[in-house]
Amino acid sequence: MLNRLQKRLLQKKPRPRAKSDTIVKKSFSTVLLLFLAFTLFAQTKPDAAKEYKAKNYESAVDICLAEIKADKYTVDTYNILLWSLNRQKRYRETITYGQQASKKYRDMRIIESMGVAYYYLANYDRALSSFKTYAAALPEGSFIDDVYYFMGEIYIRKGEFNNADIALTTAVHHYPKSAMWWARLGYAREQAGSYEAALTAYDQALSINKNNAEAKGGRDRVAPKLNS
Repeated sequence: MLNRLQKRLLQKKPRPRAKSDTIVKKSFSTVLLLFLAFTLFAQTKPDAAKEYKAKNYESAVDICLAEIKADKYTVDTYNILLWSLNRQKRYRETITYGQQASKKYRDMRIIESMGVAYYYLANYDRALSSFKTYAAALPEGSFIDDVYYFMGEIYIRKGEFNNADIALTTAVHHYPKSAMWWARLGYAREQAGSYEAALTAYDQALSINKNNAEAKGGRDRVAPKLNS
């Protein structure tokens, strides 16, 4: 026979679960589902910057244009778009979207990208204006070496060799590892009649790349003039 305590235990009803326990568990489940959904979205959302770094420039352009069309763009959307267009030599499109971006943002990266596009479209005056604007605003900017290189090339094309010397000297100051830039500096100095300085630049180019044809030719032209 069951004793009194055993009977009481058998007759005891289970305690109902507190409402707060249910709410906490439901809240936790909701937060977990939202986190998983966000993580999945982040993994599948197209990333223009990632595509650009992977050199998938066409894909980067498509993503950026989709963001602009959906009105979900940022200044980086436009910058990645312009960089990708320039990489594909779609310079006229760079100008079109660059002008559009300039109405929304005052960002020197946009100005620099447009300068590059103008340069390759042989619109040297506008290119020079863009590069000067960048250099004045960001004298230590990320693209300052390229900016001064392009300025030097423009001055060479204009026959302003002293200005080209100044621009290219600044370019190699910021980035001294380019044999081509040193060779172009040597050429600018040679054309300006600064033969000793030209020889120094040509020699520097050859110290970086002994096979640089422009530096070799320039040195062969300049050295005899210094020894005569």
